[in-house]
Amino acid sequence: MHIIAFANQKGGVGKTTTAVTLSHGLARSGKKVLLVDLDPQGHVAFSLGMDKSPGLYRLICLNEKIESIIQPARENFDILAGDKFTEKVKRHITLSDFRETILLDLLEKTDYDFVMLDMAPSLDVLHLNGLVASDWVIIPTRLDALAVDGVNEILSTMGEITKRGYPFQGYSILPTFFDRTTRETLTQLKEIVQTFGGKVFPPIPQDTRVRESVAYGKTLWEYSLMSPAIQGYSDGNKHTGGYAQLLQRVLETFHG
Repeated sequence: MHIIAFANQKGGVGKTTTAVTLSHGLARSGKKVLLVDLDPQGHVAFSLGMDKSPGLYRLICLNEKIESIIQPARENFDILAGDKFTEKVKRHITLSDFRETILLDLLEKTDYDFVMLDMAPSLDVLHLNGLVASDWVIIPTRLDALAVDGVNEILSTMGEITKRGYPFQGYSILPTFFDRTTRETLTQLKEIVQTFGGKVFPPIPQDTRVRESVAYGKTLWEYSLMSPAIQGYSDGNKHTGGYAQLLQRVLETFHG
């Protein structure tokens, strides 16, 4: 089992879209996937056309069995939903023994190829729990100065967690909302690649179909398979970036 967190301490960078799209892409590839919503906004369920529910609260605060809380979303793709009750999970963890590993201990009992964690942008005990549980971290980021600063913040937090004895297998940075016509976007992409090199995945193009798919409760694979967000942008005779390429990179990273 591989546990992947989607994290950035800045909001509005496409974490939930990326978590939902990649999770469904892996499921379509035959992998058994669980997506856990660690954000009180509960946008994972909403994005999939499902009702928000206190799944994480029932798991951690009420000690219900995870098998009874997990909801099927698509074939091979289950979710552990969240809602406003997730705020109470944070207080529960703060008062618990072994609080850094509560989530890890629960997830290790599940039988999935991939467990994906959609993290809230705040830095709190639940956020730290998610990072401690993770093998790999994907850091979505807009290509502007404030969002890129959020990349440095999450990397700093990961460094602190590693010092506590919870190392990561690795991390990747995913540029989102990429617009080739904007000078700042191109400049920021160039700088982030110069800084982080091969840690930077090809970008996800800006695409209005992302918002449209959420409104219809569909994933991008269902709503617009040939959209730029999925297929990337045209670069001569090939396409670069997009969630299809991200899916391939993840499958290659974890040996398909």
